[in-house]
Order: sequence, then structure tokens, then C-alpha cells
Amino acid sequence: MTADAWTIIGTGIAILVAIAASNRSIRAEIKELRAHVYRLEERINQLGERMGRLEGTLDVVRDSMFGRHDAA
Repeated sequence: MTADAWTIIGTGIAILVAIAASNRSIRAEIKELRAHVYRLEERINQLGERMGRLEGTLDVVRDSMFGRHDAA
């Protein structure tokens, strides 16, 4: 093979190595993003539970404040 052929082969290998490294980097970022999404989902669930408790508390307060007026 000629020197040009070896240069083309070497360049091709270098490109493939760069693509593989890029793919690993992308996979690592995706894994990190998935972890962030999981934490956000957990936080949203916690906030939803707190909202439910708050709504329950507000219902009790409303009933105690206005329930007497409704009954009268």
C-alpha cells in the first residue's frame, strides 16, 4: 500500500476513535440527565404530597370558619 492509503486508513481510524469517545461522553451526559430527571420527579411527588396535605388543612380551616355560617 502507498503512504496515501495508510494516511487515509489512519485518518479513518482516528475518526472512529473520536466518534467512540464522543459517544461515551454523550452516554455519560444522558446518564447524568436521567439522574437529574429522577430527582426532579421525586421532588415533584414530594411537593404534590405536601399540596395534598395543605389542601386538607385548608379544607378543615374553611369548614371551621364557614361551616357554622352554612349551618345557621
